[in-house]
Amino acid sequence: MNICIPHRILSTLILLVLCTQQTLAFTTGTDFNERTSNDSTEQLVIENNVQAPQLSNHYRAPYEMNLGAVFSEDEQISLRLQDSVTSLISALLDGIISEDHFTKQEQSTHSFFYKALRNLGAASDQHQLAPLVLKSYSPDDGKTHLITIAFMKSKGQSNQIYRIIEFHAYPHDDKFLFKSPFEYNTRNLTAHQLGSVQYHLSKPLDISRAQEFVDFKDMFESLVDLPSTPLDYYCFETLDNLLRAHGIIYDCTKCNWLKEDLGFTDNNSRSFLTGKGDERYIFEYLVDFMADHCDDNADLYPPFVYGIATYFGDYGLSGDDMPTLKAQFRNKLIEDPNTNFLVEFQKGRKSSVNRHFSFYVISAFLCEEVVKKHGMQAMLKLAHSGRDGELFLNTLEKLLGVDKDGFHALIERLITT
Repeated sequence: MNICIPHRILSTLILLVLCTQQTLAFTTGTDFNERTSNDSTEQLVIENNVQAPQLSNHYRAPYEMNLGAVFSEDEQISLRLQDSVTSLISALLDGIISEDHFTKQEQSTHSFFYKALRNLGAASDQHQLAPLVLKSYSPDDGKTHLITIAFMKSKGQSNQIYRIIEFHAYPHDDKFLFKSPFEYNTRNLTAHQLGSVQYHLSKPLDISRAQEFVDFKDMFESLVDLPSTPLDYYCFETLDNLLRAHGIIYDCTKCNWLKEDLGFTDNNSRSFLTGKGDERYIFEYLVDFMADHCDDNADLYPPFVYGIATYFGDYGLSGDDMPTLKAQFRNKLIEDPNTNFLVEFQKGRKSSVNRHFSFYVISAFLCEEVVKKHGMQAMLKLAHSGRDGELFLNTLEKLLGVDKDGFHALIERLITT
């Protein structure tokens, strides 16, 4: 059903999106098996002939100001901000992220934020609407400014809010440069040093879980012959908090798709961030760690890497541990005695048990057995089975003496022990 919204309340609607206390960044109940590398097409849609501001040669700047919004009460600062924001928006709509607006160091430190600045321009089947500057205010008596901008597109008869981004503007020479507001938004988090890890969080630290993570990190670094490296661990209690800390107020590609927001490394692997509120979120940390630090990482077989992560860190969003996962797979056999675990493994993302990808969990069972019989180095050898797993079954046969014909029976044995 199409809903008609008068033009006079368009800006008010966007502000409601901006200010709402509800979580717009993700939908609860979404599980890890909905992760994807592709952008969701779901967008916040304003239907039917709403005359949102559109780009036109008559406009001096490629954006509109929201009702009552000004860059600064100081006229000179306001003019400098206007020029800088004009240049910024023009570049972003052209798909350009450059040192004219963001330093290289800033782009490296908060690469997650800069991924959200991609694809802000209209696609071939869309019409570009002029971005709307929702608000601008200074948190430090005019030294810097936090500027919130809604990026919009239209397709057919609907106008769509694509992203709402907050930028932190700071003076540089005769203009303003921009950065993620992450440092400002996380300034009140409490820091706790535990070994090589410094935790940043708003709740009391669970020392027991944190120590488990630190011990695991030190062990795995030693396994791949790396020295213990300092790590900043940002533990946000919700995915929405994680996004907003970066300045991502709304992103249509993150409404129903978790993507990497459960946990990811940033700042060249110097920091790890999670929106699960868990001081021991090994699962995503290990996946990124292996991709960043394992030799010949181009040969890593992703399903088995996720299996290793599950074995050491439990499964993704659900947090189900190995005994729980084994029970789920035993129930699968009871419900469907004709299940063949090799067939399920080879289905990839098309097979799941309790909304857990079968090939990840089966890999976790295999990981446990390989570690038990041959140790960690054998586990790493099996992980390096080729990007498409072309060596996986042959290596598995060498390690466990099981070929394709015995694969199902092996898994059936592993889930009952």
